[in-house]
Amino acid sequence: MKPLFPGLMLFLPVAFPAAAQGLRDPAALLASADADHDGRISRSEFQAARLAQFDRFDRNGDGVISRADFGRIVSMRPQAGARIDALIAEADLDHDSKVTRDELAHAPARIFDEADINHDGFVDQTELEAARARLRTMRGQ
Repeated sequence: MKPLFPGLMLFLPVAFPAAAQGLRDPAALLASADADHDGRISRSEFQAARLAQFDRFDRNGDGVISRADFGRIVSMRPQAGARIDALIAEADLDHDSKVTRDELAHAPARIFDEADINHDGFVDQTELEAARARLRTMRGQ
């Protein structure tokens, strides 16, 4: 069985960053997208990391990410199901309740946009630390 949560954080923040709260540190997963290890994450690195997770989310192998890929968690945790529905809806460009690889490639990158404080197309270490601080504040830590 494929692990559910490790890659979920790169998909959840696609459209609904609040959905990721409480599962893992989105800033840490954003940092893991630094493919060239230059200490900053470009938009293209973030998008590539997100797309690299597509097959992990397509747990039933039907070529799309849908509610069906999250079966047990949706039925056992209604709040998680509502969050998953919300993020799928925002990334679902043709409104068929499924997210294709192409739709994911063109979905909003809100966690990246929120972290890129100076809007230069990169998230550097200072911006990453600021994102972590904002998350801690939101969580009341």
